[in-house]
Amino acid sequence: MIDIYWGDTENLPVNSYSAKTTVIGLDRDGVLNRDKGSIKNPDDLEPIEGSLEAVAKLKKLGYPVVILSNQSGISKGLMTPEDVDNVNETLFRMLGEAGCAYIDGLYYSTSSHKTDYYAKPNTGMFKRCEDENTSIRFRNGYFVGDKLSDLKAAINIGAVPVLVRTGHGCETEKLLKRYTYRKINQKTKIYNNLAEFVFQLT
Repeated sequence: MIDIYWGDTENLPVNSYSAKTTVIGLDRDGVLNRDKGSIKNPDDLEPIEGSLEAVAKLKKLGYPVVILSNQSGISKGLMTPEDVDNVNETLFRMLGEAGCAYIDGLYYSTSSHKTDYYAKPNTGMFKRCEDENTSIRFRNGYFVGDKLSDLKAAINIGAVPVLVRTGHGCETEKLLKRYTYRKINQKTKIYNNLAEFVFQLT
């Protein structure tokens, strides 16, 4: 999906859409909301403090924003695509209440299998987004996540990997200190949360 709008779209600033060419990609669970495993019930969606307001700020600054998330609970039979869509609709409502009238796209995979083209760290979701919106290019953009698969996906698509310490971020930060992941560690920018990352962009 591309150009997801909600709230008052009639009064959007004329230059708000793609005012900047640097896309900000965001993982969902652990970055925008607390990671509680496979979230099936919209009532279980709990935003991380300041995260939704940070997205609203990104849009007001003119950045294209796209959410890209692995939802492996679908392939495991823990939830259905309809469940994920319902949770995402609740997320959109919460974003609207936080002052964000729209984002530029949302994509999710139905598994986290290494053979799944669309599952991070593979780049299928990113490439589909680029194919469906020629104004968005992740190369030299940012991708914000809390897991090693997020950082690898960012590097694979040519984006700057950003790790936040929310969700599984602290565990991932420890992993990055291993010699095996030294090259990923060298490329990764680390922040306490999404709000802190967005603050440094201003």
